[in-house]
Amino acid sequence: MKGFIGIDSDNWRFVNTGTGEIFIPYGANYFDPETGWAPKLWQMFNADRVNQHFSMMSNVGVNVARIFLTAASFQPEIYRISNEGLEKLDNMIEIAKKFGIRLILTGPDHWEGFPKYWHPDKYAGEPALKALRYFWNVIAERYKHEEVILAWDLLNEPEIPWKTDVMAEKWRLWDDESDIPEDKINPGGKLLYSYQLFRESIACEWVKTQVNAIRSVDTNHLITVGLIQWSFPLIRTPWGEKANQPGRYSAFNPKKLAPLLDFISIHFYPILGDPGDPELARLNTLYLQAVTNYCYVGKPVVLEEFGWHGGGEIDGKYRTEEYQSSWNTNAILSTIGLVSGWLVWAFSDTPTSTDLTKFGGLYNINGKLKEWGKSFKSISRKIGKEFDIRRRNDIKLFDFDECIALTGDVRSLYDLYIARCFGDN
Repeated sequence: MKGFIGIDSDNWRFVNTGTGEIFIPYGANYFDPETGWAPKLWQMFNADRVNQHFSMMSNVGVNVARIFLTAASFQPEIYRISNEGLEKLDNMIEIAKKFGIRLILTGPDHWEGFPKYWHPDKYAGEPALKALRYFWNVIAERYKHEEVILAWDLLNEPEIPWKTDVMAEKWRLWDDESDIPEDKINPGGKLLYSYQLFRESIACEWVKTQVNAIRSVDTNHLITVGLIQWSFPLIRTPWGEKANQPGRYSAFNPKKLAPLLDFISIHFYPILGDPGDPELARLNTLYLQAVTNYCYVGKPVVLEEFGWHGGGEIDGKYRTEEYQSSWNTNAILSTIGLVSGWLVWAFSDTPTSTDLTKFGGLYNINGKLKEWGKSFKSISRKIGKEFDIRRRNDIKLFDFDECIALTGDVRSLYDLYIARCFGDN
């Protein structure tokens, strides 16, 4: 494999810096589906199975696999990186090279356990920040010459909580006269708006800490962070006791993070309702387009997670493989020109999963290619050939009132955003 992946001169597409060829990320989020839920990929690492899985991914056109590193297997203590974990990652890298699949490696996550140094605060606490600086100093230094690595992804779906003891201390430095406001809608409230900006500052500092650590030893690889879809502030999670409350906004704003990152990674699932219903499919598609459009900051945008389920029963209802394939195919086709690459969730059905991943794969658990896998493979042959992925110029950008977006009921503002950006769609 020759050349690192960089950003093309159009600031939208990726390019192989060794050959000058345009590179379109088209792949899958990978973990071994036979390692439980949450997956224990590293604790139960099986090189033979991983080799088989990469062969299967290669056969359907995958050119990028996103893989989670975990705190438990790689950094059990602040200043100790596990040699055993590194040896398994070395093995993973060699397998990826064998099949010509680039890797996006995601920073230390909780799938295999929570380390003590994440207390008292995973995002603002000094022990956690020290651990991240050390982690990236070691990992980025060790692998800085590995061309198979496409990018470092700082974390999967980070979200700043509403309040922690550490945040309360830092808030007093931001505003020493006011208490932390309630997590409650207050349209235009100055204190609430200030606190939302404070939460964003915690997110930005957390990202900056890691970027500086990586760049101190590695200037070869791109850096991103896997943003949850309510990093788009106009639709917050619509379920639960605090549905659409200000605190449901993740505080990781792609526009604020743009100067720190090389490209924006966003995740999306059709949470507005069953995409098998034509009207709900239309509304979810508009939502997907709105989220990806908002993420455009003059840099590439990757739909780093998307997916749906089919071929089994979830929540007491059986869905066909065609049902899954229909939405996932639409997710790709409706975002051509709005994103620069796609990574589906996930490689394979995972029978122990407690969410859509149970039947969310390209393959079923027996290794049979599903209808969605067939569609994915068919599309892989057209990406960059029949489909022009250059940034669309027919969809507008719209700057809404940020204060209202972060403090108020955002539903009417979302409707205005859709109307301004997409017209009569």
